[in-house]
Amino acid sequence: MKNLVLILTFVFGFLPAQTLIEDSEISENAEEFGRIAVAYDLDNPTEFYRLKCENPSYAQFSGGESAFKESLFKNMKSYLDTGIYSVNGTFEVHLFISKTGELQRFLLKPEVPNSNLLYRDLELALRKMNPKWTPGSCNGTPVDSKLRQKVNFRTDSFDI
Repeated sequence: MKNLVLILTFVFGFLPAQTLIEDSEISENAEEFGRIAVAYDLDNPTEFYRLKCENPSYAQFSGGESAFKESLFKNMKSYLDTGIYSVNGTFEVHLFISKTGELQRFLLKPEVPNSNLLYRDLELALRKMNPKWTPGSCNGTPVDSKLRQKVNFRTDSFDI
């Protein structure tokens, strides 16, 4: 009799260990693989802020505007980490060019929450392209220049 009670105790003791696994429990443990593609539209022209003088000459990228856009596009594809953030919409990149033709700094407008990662990656892309500009001039003397390039970001995210 003692042996029967002991066997039944073990049998009924292991019964609750076998439960049905719900579909939601399975999906919580599965790794999700996804792919994010970011498209960059640089079709907008590069716009220069007006210089207040009689004979203004605006800053020029070595190779022209198309070379600047091509270099910017290539570096953005290389250095923007699309797995961290999702970017949608049109942003303006304001570039400040010094009298010597070097990129001093840039601004990214509009300011959006948590855009510091995008700003950091865009700064890396601009620094790596090492832009060399012919500085703008007023009446033959070099001056600081400011220009604006609109970039349209479109993020497409999908599961594999």
